[in-house]
Amino acid sequence: MDKKTRRRVKGVAIFIVFLAVFTSIIQWQRREGKTVNYNFKPSQQEYRDLKFINKAQISFYSANVPKAQQEIARLMAENARKQVRKQVEGGYGAYIFSVPQTNLPSIVEKMSKFGTVAAQTEQIDTSLVNIDFESETQRLAAYEREQADLNNVRFPTDTQNRRKEALHGLINTTRNNLDKLKDQGNVLLYITLVPLQKNSNAFLTIKNMAFSFLTWLGIYAVGMVLVYYGTRLLMYFLAAIGIKGLSLSGLGGSYQYGGYTGYSNRYSGRYSYGGGKRKVKRVYKDKRESEDSKEEEK
Repeated sequence: MDKKTRRRVKGVAIFIVFLAVFTSIIQWQRREGKTVNYNFKPSQQEYRDLKFINKAQISFYSANVPKAQQEIARLMAENARKQVRKQVEGGYGAYIFSVPQTNLPSIVEKMSKFGTVAAQTEQIDTSLVNIDFESETQRLAAYEREQADLNNVRFPTDTQNRRKEALHGLINTTRNNLDKLKDQGNVLLYITLVPLQKNSNAFLTIKNMAFSFLTWLGIYAVGMVLVYYGTRLLMYFLAAIGIKGLSLSGLGGSYQYGGYTGYSNRYSGRYSYGGGKRKVKRVYKDKRESEDSKEEEK
């Protein structure tokens, strides 16, 4: 390999290295700046609307989301008294179900084996703390009897109609309280599952960037070789079918246009200034006039 070719190959290699470094930096910046949003608004609204005395919310992270989804589904099947929501998405999940309050610690312990419990919140509906099931049952029976008596009135007054409307609301509220009191020993559990993000440190960043650089370096090197030999094959093919005038001097080959070469040879043969010059006799005007005057004098 001569010096010119070696210098050209070195320049191409340096260009490929810089291109691989630039691509690796751009890829790392995009990966770091990329944020993933998980839509938990529907499940959060449903969790807030449900009336339970005891509620618990768990934020759960797992490096293997599909496995975590299977394990949480198994825990629901084994412990759930009532299943409200089971939302399984490609990269996350949301689960709402009621379990016995005594089972909550064991559920959290089992979940910690296949993921990370990032946050756990428990809350109690204080509006139901001072009531009990028996008193609410008696109150509901009294409201229903009064409503039945008012319904038997043939021509109720305005006051009785307003009382009937108030009793309708009181009966619904009391029934809701009774439903909550029935689940007094249970807890409404809301679990959100998202992928576990890897910790970013200098060693991990350098490792990822080095792997990305080597990958892009190999891709660009193979691509450059394919482009080089592909172009040469294309030029050979065009030359074989008679298309000339294309040059491969930059790629290590040489093709000249035949018509131009012949014309150049004819032109140099006719108007050459090298060997085989034709002698040309030059006659100057002044010299010719002087010779004519001498002849006249004679």
